Amino acid sequence: MNAPDLIVTHARLWSRGRSVTDADAFAVKDGRIVARGRAELLAERGPRTRVIDACGATVTPGLTDAHVHLLSWARGRAELDLHGATSAKDAAHRVGEFAAARPGAGTLVGRGWDANGWPEPPARALLDAVCPRRPVVLHSRDFHNVWLNSTALAAAGITRATVAPDGGVVHRDLGGEPTGWLQEHAAALAAPLEAASGDDGARLDDAIRALHALGVTGVHDFEGADAHRMLRRRAAGPGPRLRTLMHLPHARLDAAIAVGIESGLGDDAFRLGAVKLFADGTLGSRTAALLAPYDGTTGTGTELLSPAALRDTVGRAVEHGWSVAVHAIGDRAVRSALDAFEAVRDRLPGLALPPRIEHVQLLDPADAPRFAALGVAASMQPSHCVSDIALAERWWSSRREWTYPWRALHDAGARLVFGSDAPVEPPSVTAGLHAALARRPPGTTRAYVPSQAIDLDLALSAYTEGPARLAGSWPRTGTLDVGGVADFVVWNADLHGLEADGIAAAMPARTVLGGEVVHDAGGDVVRELVRGAGRHS
Repeated sequence: MNAPDLIVTHARLWSRGRSVTDADAFAVKDGRIVARGRAELLAERGPRTRVIDACGATVTPGLTDAHVHLLSWARGRAELDLHGATSAKDAAHRVGEFAAARPGAGTLVGRGWDANGWPEPPARALLDAVCPRRPVVLHSRDFHNVWLNSTALAAAGITRATVAPDGGVVHRDLGGEPTGWLQEHAAALAAPLEAASGDDGARLDDAIRALHALGVTGVHDFEGADAHRMLRRRAAGPGPRLRTLMHLPHARLDAAIAVGIESGLGDDAFRLGAVKLFADGTLGSRTAALLAPYDGTTGTGTELLSPAALRDTVGRAVEHGWSVAVHAIGDRAVRSALDAFEAVRDRLPGLALPPRIEHVQLLDPADAPRFAALGVAASMQPSHCVSDIALAERWWSSRREWTYPWRALHDAGARLVFGSDAPVEPPSVTAGLHAALARRPPGTTRAYVPSQAIDLDLALSAYTEGPARLAGSWPRTGTLDVGGVADFVVWNADLHGLEADGIAAAMPARTVLGGEVVHDAGGDVVRELVRGAGRHS
């Protein structure tokens, strides 16, 4: 072969769900892996060949975050962080400090509040007291609630006469006035207040670079037109980029059908994915739809689409060539989603991309085998399990053995794919790997339902092979196969030699996308030799 552009040596290669035993090196030319072997590959290097010595560390395919809201996360990194606020008053105090440090007339946006355990509900008066003149829009941690001040309510046109959309709640005081708390579909009433910032391009570029540093080379994105345009332009551009599977909001389905586009359109750099539907809400808001009431209550959550409407919409989408991704957290919502796919099961094999259910945080055991039988993937976020332990113990303790059921779904033959749901959770793959293996916060000892934990090979597969199959790019991506694209991560350790907490602390030393080093941590953990330059780094 012609001299390769890049050679990786002395690596513990991992691909296709297992450690590679017949090679510890590979060569890259023109963005693809062209050979795999051992030290003999070094004889092929030329004066411009870059050599990375992995020093015995693991090298995996590039990782994909299979559920992310990338533009929202990019924006959120510059906005007010309300995670950990202990009360509505505490959150309002943070708003006041943030507003004082950043004066202006534009909408103040914050994210991350969680009213579970607060002594008082979110109310507009608390925000009015600290920021009366500019609109304040505060997203909850699960992004299914918004808290507004009076200025924001007025700017959004929300009054006592406003009728909440189906599947939404406008909370009101005893006098019938909106309190500023909007839930589920009603949260969309505040969307116009968050006009796109002129800094979005730079924020998105910075966010992509941050994902590269986490070993992420691809995303499955769940946002709207702004994110679609920006990520499509970056997919093959000269700046920071990611391989992107772009999903379609439900509201855009009719327009897509009208112009004749379908799932799978595009290439490995940017491809159209599934249409996203919401079957229910979230655990944190107690709007996840359950078959039996939340423990100690009579409530069973909220169906954001009735079973009949979900069935009809899935049928319409599939008829016109669209795969479907259904947000379903509670066991009743999961069953409704599976029932909708069951109704069109004869058509599912003809789709360009497999259908999927997002989250699956609570599952009825009778439904576990249906995923494999229907070819429906389980797209899950391991970090949710660790973050939600207290909530799950409080509201789902009577059925805890089937919460965040990764092992049960795998054993039943389901395809697992993992992501972060950023900005709900940080997009850290190592945090996700740790959660999948340990089901507890790092540094603690008590695992939550350890019977549902999985091993490292299965967890890595859910960040590599699983997303690639759902994107229609397997095995060109998601492997270290000869002929495949050169997307890979050189880690700073042998991952299989680490305990779970060590995996949480592991870091990518190099991230390579299409043969280009897009992240280089430097340091002494991994030596890089550049032939002809006479230097080590």
